Amino acid sequence: MLKGYKRHLVLSNLSNIASKIRPYRNDANRFLRSLVEIADELNMRRVLANEALQHACDNDVRLSDADWTHVCNLIDKFREKPVSRDTLAERIRELAKQMKFAKSDAAILELLLYYETDSIVEHLVDEMLDYRRPHGSRYSRFSVLNPDLADLLGVTKGQIRERLTVDSPLVQTGIVSVDEDGELEVLSRLKCLAYEPTNSTRQIQQMLFEEAPASELEWQDFDHVSSGRDHIEQLIVGALKTGVKGVNVLIHGPPGTGKTEFCRTLAQRLGINLFSVGESDEHGREPSRSERLRELRLAERLLGQSHNSILLFDEMEDLLSESDLDLGWQLTGFHRQTRTRGTGGSRVFMHRLLEQNSVPTLWTSNSARQTNPTLLRRMMYAFELRQPSSRIRSRIWRRQLARHGVPSADEDAEILANDFDVTPGVVDRAVAAARLVKGGDISTVHKGVESLSRVIHGPKPPKTKFANFDPTLVCANSDPVELADRLAGLESRRFSVSLQGPPGTGKSAYVRYLAERVGLEVMQKRASDLLSMWVGGTEANIADAFAEARDKEQFLVFDEADSLLADRRFAHRNWEVSQVNEMLTWMETHPFPFACTTNYDERLDPATLRRFDFKLRLDYLSREKLRTAFMVFFGVTAPMEIDPLTNLTPGDFAVVQRRAEVLGKMKDVKAIVLMLKEESEVKPEQASPMGFRANDT
Repeated sequence: MLKGYKRHLVLSNLSNIASKIRPYRNDANRFLRSLVEIADELNMRRVLANEALQHACDNDVRLSDADWTHVCNLIDKFREKPVSRDTLAERIRELAKQMKFAKSDAAILELLLYYETDSIVEHLVDEMLDYRRPHGSRYSRFSVLNPDLADLLGVTKGQIRERLTVDSPLVQTGIVSVDEDGELEVLSRLKCLAYEPTNSTRQIQQMLFEEAPASELEWQDFDHVSSGRDHIEQLIVGALKTGVKGVNVLIHGPPGTGKTEFCRTLAQRLGINLFSVGESDEHGREPSRSERLRELRLAERLLGQSHNSILLFDEMEDLLSESDLDLGWQLTGFHRQTRTRGTGGSRVFMHRLLEQNSVPTLWTSNSARQTNPTLLRRMMYAFELRQPSSRIRSRIWRRQLARHGVPSADEDAEILANDFDVTPGVVDRAVAAARLVKGGDISTVHKGVESLSRVIHGPKPPKTKFANFDPTLVCANSDPVELADRLAGLESRRFSVSLQGPPGTGKSAYVRYLAERVGLEVMQKRASDLLSMWVGGTEANIADAFAEARDKEQFLVFDEADSLLADRRFAHRNWEVSQVNEMLTWMETHPFPFACTTNYDERLDPATLRRFDFKLRLDYLSREKLRTAFMVFFGVTAPMEIDPLTNLTPGDFAVVQRRAEVLGKMKDVKAIVLMLKEESEVKPEQASPMGFRANDT
């Protein structure tokens, strides 16, 4: 049985319908029979106590004017009993007040919400409207074109249509949508007003939109993008202070780079509220694209007067990559067939959304390039989040290990940061997973992050370590130590180096040594990281690599550069030329150190070499450096037998050292010499033969 304000609401609807019915029409009898069906739920069985009414209902006899007046008076008598608004009615009233709705707008919203959230009200409303069904109404119950809806609310058909046009407050705010059949649908998010506990002290906007939780990252965790980070902070502060409209900031980057966490960290730093829009509700229901945009409009209207709140709209490419027409329909809730403003209307509507929003909005995207350019141009700032540097990753690892209580040594965080170029989100999940494993320790973390890194980035070889690199073993056309000293002493960090030579001569190791001398981390890119199967993909990857190195202020190194800078004179396809052009363009403007390594310098485009400030040609070890390398790697004086080996490199000595350690031959000079000879002979350019074979003909 319905009680309280809900009963009052239904009786008011009954009264509205009854006032439109004339007793001499069949509608009166049908309405009376519908009333009988719901009398018990409304505690109105006394309505049928009148014998004339009972007779008319049972025998389908037309009622007299007096009998029908009696029915209407009984309904009004029940309805007019004093009753206080219940919790949902009070919340609807507060929402209508904040949105500055007219009484008719509030009445429409009230009916829709009670119908959607209370099964008894739904049943009673359905019964009330069924009295007209024999006429074969072609409209659904809640259609703006259905005359019964106007009767139910006690207004005219024209008033209903006026309050539900595309420019009406209910539709403009996203609270109600109207489809091509005129069907009304209330925004699902509003149902939480009915489900929120009656003793809740939360404000309306807090019930409707989740306030973002505190971030697990710190402001310093975004030092690798400090310029853009600080600019956004100043931009948001200015927007909240002045109340200017149209403040939209795009935050884009690969998944897991911390876009959402950055937004939370920003709000936390500024001491403001961050409300997430278009997220799943408390019951886990995912909103549709249309609902997400309608929720955005609602949030803007609700928070428009606040100077202490901003909005977060995650994964904007899910919406803004759609066609302009679909965008307009999703936003307004009006199907394109019912609009009369032409095909350009939706485009204008979407642009106005970004130009006139009253609450600063942060839009995140995993792939900003999928977004319509006309929308991107209406952003005030585009902030790209990239992978943090190893130094920052070390700090994040250290804090997460401590936060989850995973036992670890001081150097564990640094090892994880150097071995795995993963995002803060991956770090958090890998460490959290280790806590769920019985006896989970640092090895469990390592195993977990390795599995995630492999599936995200694909199998990658471990990073080469050059802990024992000795620059004096580098045999080059100029003194490598002196070059490093000079570059380390420069005020400007803008220089480029080409390193050419056979494998194992120390090209990559020397670059890392050089980066350490100038105080920068190395960002190493292999050809396989950059080459793309898509047209224009390689060029985009090259541009991204230079931009990332610039933002992180790191020493950019391209290994296997001959694959990227091949001689254009021998190109067979247009993209082979365009990728070289892209490289040359970026090389001329890059403000930080840049180096290329290659084993095949003869394959490089001639124009490339002219653009390197320093060209280092690394070669096989000279006789003097052979002896030095023997002492460095094996700790004993080199025998004369190694002098004829003219094609060995420091890399060859490292290989032989590892082999000798495994075989227990580190003190066996003859065995070491034999292994070095074997390394020499397997190379295409073999050294001169040793011993008696030197004189063979």
